[in-house]
Amino acid sequence: MSGKGQGLKEQPLARKGRTFWKVLSIGLAMFLVVSFVINISMYWWPNIPSSPRPAEGRVYPLNNHGYYTYMNRQEYLLNMALEWIFPALFFPLVAIQYFLDPFDQKTRWRPLRPPRPWVR
Repeated sequence: MSGKGQGLKEQPLARKGRTFWKVLSIGLAMFLVVSFVINISMYWWPNIPSSPRPAEGRVYPLNNHGYYTYMNRQEYLLNMALEWIFPALFFPLVAIQYFLDPFDQKTRWRPLRPPRPWVR
């Protein structure tokens, strides 16, 4: 059976698994960047006041290098969730890249060879 479509059916399982880990790595990296950017940008949101406003529910302090701004409950929960999501995404991404290497970025071991002598 040497048909033209036979090569497509016989893909090794490792190649399919490698594709899964590549997609998962890219997804984790994208969510990691988005969570980092949102968390960092909270310090410059224009609607967060510098004094507490209990009538608006802005009683949760956000320390901006010694200058406090005050968030409401929803912004506080977003800040806390992003602080926990970052390591929850970072460490699995590092583990996938280190142990599984889906993009073949690790250098391969090469045996040491002495330099060739000068030939005249």
